[in-house]
Parts: sequence; structure tokens; C-alpha cells
Amino acid sequence: MRTIKISIFLSMLTFFISCNSDNFTEHEIGSNLINKSTDVVLVDTFTIESSTVILDSLVTSGFKTAILGSYKDQFLGDVKAEYYGVLGLNNSFTKPVKKPDDVPVKVSIRFDSLVFMAYPNGQYFGDTLQPQRIIINRVTDDMELPNNEFAFYGHTRFNYEETPLLDAEFFLNPVKQSEYDEKIDTHFQKNEINYYGKYYGEGIYLKMDSEQAISLGKDIVEKVNAESDFVTKNIQWHKYMKGVVIRSGDNNSVMWQAPIGENKLRLRLYYSETNYEDEGIQKFHDFPIIQVGSKETLSFTNYSSDRTTTPQGLDRLIEQKVELDSDETDNLTFIQGGIGLYTKINIPFVENLNALGLTGGVINAELIMYPKDNSFDKELFPLPQTNLLLFNTNEDNEFISVFPGVNNSPLQFSFVQNFENGDESYYSVDLTSYVNNVLRNGKEREDAILIGIQNLTIGNTYDRLIIENKPKSDFRIRLKVTYVIQR
Repeated sequence: MRTIKISIFLSMLTFFISCNSDNFTEHEIGSNLINKSTDVVLVDTFTIESSTVILDSLVTSGFKTAILGSYKDQFLGDVKAEYYGVLGLNNSFTKPVKKPDDVPVKVSIRFDSLVFMAYPNGQYFGDTLQPQRIIINRVTDDMELPNNEFAFYGHTRFNYEETPLLDAEFFLNPVKQSEYDEKIDTHFQKNEINYYGKYYGEGIYLKMDSEQAISLGKDIVEKVNAESDFVTKNIQWHKYMKGVVIRSGDNNSVMWQAPIGENKLRLRLYYSETNYEDEGIQKFHDFPIIQVGSKETLSFTNYSSDRTTTPQGLDRLIEQKVELDSDETDNLTFIQGGIGLYTKINIPFVENLNALGLTGGVINAELIMYPKDNSFDKELFPLPQTNLLLFNTNEDNEFISVFPGVNNSPLQFSFVQNFENGDESYYSVDLTSYVNNVLRNGKEREDAILIGIQNLTIGNTYDRLIIENKPKSDFRIRLKVTYVIQR
């Protein structure tokens, strides 16, 4: 921590006096009732110490969307997401039943192909103009929660087969590919049109033609024909198909989202019957990534970040107790979803407002943060528009409590956009209650504030923000306090 110097306090008091004499008019309020002079003072020269911290662990399971892909960030390094998904059986997969001459007959099926299908939700982060690589491997470990744990975390990993089921390139069009038409998606299954071997829908549709995928598909079909419990009972199915991991290539340039639990992220097995009137007509069975049921908490994202090449040396962030002061990181602090970066601030001299007058009070206290110029882009790296919260913390950077707002809902920053000069847009939050509480009850030196994404949802977002805090800059982190003094 930085050393507190008396000279800072003296210079601050000097500024208080200059603000009062130069910029504000002395007002007589209620002179017929109270014969006191009342001064209004605006103070925005508080020293604000800032640093960056990283969470030791963050929950990444149990969400309704999957985070996929990777991106390269000049400030935050190479960021990757690997999504571990549990495949649902989607009811039992059994042999078709025909009734020639009104006598039920079970018909064997033959394997045609295995396909990966996804419908992005339109949200993405990065450059979609470059081809993206997607790799899918079959998980070999049992995906089970450790004892006394109720979720998986961003650092969790499981072993998977070395040879992938799918390794292919595709172009991501997250808005167009999010369009969903049930008739097209099901190939007009009600015999309206036979699209054998073709696909005319939107979404991402990648045929898995590796030997590994063909072997898996044939094995599933053999189990269907044998009427095995592995394809008719959920418990047996999950012993057989433990899960898949969806990975990205080293040169991918975009991170994106796909909803789960809506049958919009899945493997589809195409098959055809071997006899009777439907012989040769392509049909399918879907195995969706599941979001509900007994296995709902077992699908999760593993995040990794190579920060060794970052100009600010962010690879020095190795555990939550370690923090990097902004004067060690080019006067910048960082917030990042998925990886778990938070900005920490401390306002050591706010109690000194009590020295300004005999009695007084805070009318308004506003905390302002500016994104670093050229650290964001409306299309590729947009600024987070909301959901930046404040948490009380201590010297170990632990979450103690969230700052309460209206009706005890979490207090959030507002994004104030300057449409004429976008680089002058900023984030603002009302800290009046916090400052008044400090003036009444005091403040311990180690008490500080963490700023970032809700700690319960940070594992399901890729939002990031680079904040300036260069001393004497017009775009530093500021606390602007309007204070009334009665002498």
C-alpha cells in the first residue's frame, strides 16, 4: 500500500478553501430562523488509490448460456473458453415400431452421420470476419462435483480423448445464425419435404466426419438395435456418454454465446430405417446439452488467459490476496468477466471532510470512472453498459458485502455516454450514503471497495473494462463531493 503523507492532507485543505472562495457564493439560508452562514463546497481532489485483483475461483456452471470461443486482447492477453457439456439422452432412443397387418414390428436402423448444431444468441465479443476453428472432444472422466461442492469453477478441467470428434473451421454470423425456425430445424419431419443429406436452416451446422465421430455414431446405433439400457435409461446413458468439451483454435478471434436447455446446442445423429415404407428416409435423434435436471450443474466453462505478453505485466496476478497498484500498470486498472479481474479502490482521506466546518453534511457524492481511450470498440470490444457493482472488501480482497441501492437492490454504475465525443463517456455511481457513513462512523485503513461484475454471474460473461487513473489527468478516477458547511 502507498504511504499516507501529511502534505496530501494539507494540500487538500488548501483546495477546499480555494473552492469555497473562488467558485461558490456564500448563501444565507433561513436567516429569519437561524443566524448562521452556510457555504456550499465542491471537492473532487481526493486521492483515490487503485489496483487490480483476480479471483481465486469463480462459478461457471448452472447458467442458461454457454460461452464458447476465444479472443486476443492487447491489454488482457489471449483469452480462451472451453465448454464442458453434459449430453442429455432426450428421452429414450429406441428402434422404430411398424404395424404391417396391424402387428407391431421393431425395425432396425443404420447410422448415417453425426452433426454438431448450435444457435448463437446474437451476443459476441471480437472479430467475426475471420474464420473460427471449433474442436469437440469426448470427455473420459466422470463429471462429478467434489464433496461438499455445489458447482464447477472456471479453473476446473476434465480429461478427454486426444482424437477429436470434430475439428473444423466455420464463419460465425451470430445474429443471422441465431434465427430459429422449428420446421426447418426438424427438416420438415412430418413428410412435407424430404431434405435428405441437406440442411437449409440458419444456425451452425457442422458434419462430424472424423473416424472418432463415425465410430461413436455407429456404436450408439448398435446399442439402439440391441435395445441396450445405455440408450434407454438416463443413468446408464450418462455412464456411457460422460460429456463433450467444445474448444477453440489458437487463432480464433471471437467469443460468443449459445443458449442451452432449449435444444439449441446439441449433437444430432442421423439414421435411416432398414425395412418397410420408411426405408432409406433420413431421420434423426438429438442429444442436447442439458440445463435442467439432476445434471444441470455439470455443464460449465473452463477459462484460461495467457497474460505473459500484456504490456502491464498482468501475469503477476496469481492469487486473490495479490494486487497490482495502478502505478505499476501504467496507471490503469482492469475489470474482466470469465477470468475474474476486479478494480479495487481506496479513498483514504474522505474522513477529513469533517475538518471543514463546525457542522455540515454531504449533499451529493459521485464516483466517476473513465474507460481508457482506444481500449474499446463499439463493434469488436464494446463497453459494458451496466451490471458494474461495488463490494466492501478488506486487505485480503475478500467479498464482504454488496453496496445496497434503491430498495436494497445492488448499487450499480450508470454509463453516461457522450455522443459527440465518445472518448469522454464515463461510468458514474452515487456514493452519498457511503461517504456520509464514513463521516459518521469512521473508516479503517484496510477497508476498500471492489468494483466489477456481480460475483455470482462473472463466470458467464466476457465483458471487460480498462479504467484510467493517471494522477492529475482530467480522466482519472474521481470522487466529487458537494458539501454544506454551517459555521
